[in-house]
Amino acid sequence: MLTPRFKIIQDENRVFITIHAPYTNIGETEIDVDGEHVLFVSAPYFLRLRLPGRIVENDLSEGSYCCESGDFKLKFDKETPGEHFENLDMITSLLAPRDIPDVNPNLVEMLEEDGFTIEQDDSEDEDSDEALLDSKHPYGFANSISTEFKEIGKEFPQIFELRVPELVPVNKRNSMREQYEERKFSSDHYLADYFDKELLAPYLAGKVVWEKPDFQKDTDFTEEEVGILKELPNKHYILTKAKCRQVFYGLIDLLYGYCYDKRTTMNDSNVESSWTINKLSATLSWFCVFNDMKEVLVASYRRALTFPIFRNYDLCNKVKDDLASLLKKGKKYVIKCIINMYQMFNLSHDARYILNQLYIKDYLIFLQKCKAEKFEELGDSVANINISKNDVRLELVELEMAAVMVQQEESQIMGNELAGQMASMSLIPGLKKSSAKIYEADSSSSDSSSDSSDDDSSDLDSDDVPF
Repeated sequence: MLTPRFKIIQDENRVFITIHAPYTNIGETEIDVDGEHVLFVSAPYFLRLRLPGRIVENDLSEGSYCCESGDFKLKFDKETPGEHFENLDMITSLLAPRDIPDVNPNLVEMLEEDGFTIEQDDSEDEDSDEALLDSKHPYGFANSISTEFKEIGKEFPQIFELRVPELVPVNKRNSMREQYEERKFSSDHYLADYFDKELLAPYLAGKVVWEKPDFQKDTDFTEEEVGILKELPNKHYILTKAKCRQVFYGLIDLLYGYCYDKRTTMNDSNVESSWTINKLSATLSWFCVFNDMKEVLVASYRRALTFPIFRNYDLCNKVKDDLASLLKKGKKYVIKCIINMYQMFNLSHDARYILNQLYIKDYLIFLQKCKAEKFEELGDSVANINISKNDVRLELVELEMAAVMVQQEESQIMGNELAGQMASMSLIPGLKKSSAKIYEADSSSSDSSSDSSDDDSSDLDSDDVPF
């Protein structure tokens, strides 16, 4: 059965559901409403929704079908008039979820408004001695994968820098990554971009699309975006508080690469954009997790100064500002950006669709369940953190000072050489001849006519005057 596209809007007292189901048999269509549950069956389509509030089917309920558009239009009254239904544009979260596994009520705290479960036990399996002794170490979204893939890094070496993640403890990956980055960091490339102000000027001065005056953050999902969201399963996540934080820090890591791409392509992503996002993300390249906001931003800076074509500290700061601004545009726009990332990876010629399987699909499901205020909070957190050149630990300050000193020494040497050449310059032959004539004219007899003197001096060209 196919899941049809659908859209739900509301007013103060009613809910309006539009279901796109062309080429269906209207006579065999079944629609059932039971509180917050809505069931639509019309071969070959099947849709089961769970609304954030209760509706009623009564004499005022209406339904119609438009043959030209293939749309069913349904209207139902809210059980409680005036109630506002949250997140009606979060397509995946409205789909009836899979059965929630049995949960120990003493272990977890249910957050109904978020749609996922937070465990009160905050111990992290990846940091435990038992996990370190285990031959299989998890990776993927919320470190939930341990057996689905074998040696995935070797299978996709163009995507992953960590070749066998299942053999590397989670708490060892960041240190290994940093060692790898220090080997790959090019001081020559960094200094070239540091001194070439003209090259970077357009990218530093430009504006990302969400900062332009005509930007509208509340734009509806496009049909293509709805098509992607409706195909995602409505999972239920059980996370510790620490893992939940790690998931949000992973989001920061992903979006930093996305913002870098948008700024350095002038908002016109290209075939290299999927590589850029993949490469700048320690989450996607190294299966890393982070426990601190500054830690993830430092990692993003390091990779932005090591791998892409433009490697500039001021550019890194601009991208951080773009990231803070993006998060403050709200939940819906962040999800649209992740969908854009999903599309890039699906179209990549380097099989980056695997990143959608490991991370992006789950982020699309998870983010729809989050509180809207969380994104504003994340944006403020990013904006309030300052990353210095020393924080990056790539000796940027020392490199710049050494390069400036070398420039000054070279300028001084060139100045000395030029002064020496000027001091030792000899007069050109034509100038010597003219000077001799002037000397002869001065030593001639006192009764020489003025006309004769004028003739001799007229041989001196104005361009030969040595002063």
